[in-house]
Amino acid sequence: MSGSLVRLVEAQRLTEAGRYQELLEYLEPAGGDVLNQSPTLALLYGSANARLGRDEHAATWVNVALDRAKEQGDRAVEARALNLHGAIALEAGRPEEAESFLLRGLDAARRQDDHATVGRCSNNLGIIADQNREYSQALSWYRLALAAYQQAGLDRGVAETRHNLAMTLLAQGKYKEALAEADRAVKETDRLGDLSLQALALAGRAEIRVQAGDAAFGRREVEWALSKRREIGDVVGEAYDQRVLAMALAASGELQEAEVLLRGVIEKGEELGRPHLAATAGRELASLLVESGRQDEARDVAQEAQERFEQLGAQAEAAKLEELVEGSFRG
Repeated sequence: MSGSLVRLVEAQRLTEAGRYQELLEYLEPAGGDVLNQSPTLALLYGSANARLGRDEHAATWVNVALDRAKEQGDRAVEARALNLHGAIALEAGRPEEAESFLLRGLDAARRQDDHATVGRCSNNLGIIADQNREYSQALSWYRLALAAYQQAGLDRGVAETRHNLAMTLLAQGKYKEALAEADRAVKETDRLGDLSLQALALAGRAEIRVQAGDAAFGRREVEWALSKRREIGDVVGEAYDQRVLAMALAASGELQEAEVLLRGVIEKGEELGRPHLAATAGRELASLLVESGRQDEARDVAQEAQERFEQLGAQAEAAKLEELVEGSFRG
């Protein structure tokens, strides 16, 4: 087996295991020449950077992957690069740009009968719809993603989409259905052994348990998820899981500890370029401050979160916070 093929096989193995920091450390000594020659390696390198919150580096290497794929006529990598561009734009709070990339990627993937990338694009389009509270549309995208992933035999995609589907069901208050989907996602990830995906699925199930009234169980699960995030150096995932832990603490009456965590998540969300995370944590902090009787502070936090949601184009979320500002804080 040639050296370049060995490198590609190992890079794919690390990606599938969710060991993104190890992947960066493995590929960095190879240098830019090697990455520039292989659109697939450039894409894997860009994806690992994106997973670890290094969006500027990620975008650079996704552009390299896209350019090389076009030059070499590699339509499969081209479609995957368009999807990753969309995912990066989505995380950075540019949903219109994200949707444009994702729809282009979806079209390219369909023309190639690339079911895996159809699944990825559909899954990300579902996230956009969910953030806009267009839940029926989100569920439609997720079901399309599930069918595509199953056709491709991509179990990792199935597990991630089941997690997202569970979160949308939770947002609709369908706790029983949400927990059933979350259980399926956790079972899938346990079988796959992907630590990053295991943490995602467990944190999602923890959030459902907390909102359904089982804060103690939820706390244990999200603390396990956090330990795995730290083990693999996933700082972005760690911030998301800290938000869930804060919810569990607040539900248990540990309001001060929850407040400290949420303020840290807001700061981390801004630092990592994750405005939706910062906005969501701000919304939860505002509710916690109301519960603590600190109306003036709550008003300020809610208004900041509202502004973030408006900048993201999440008008339904912004309107909900406006009701909180004008209702709970009136008088």
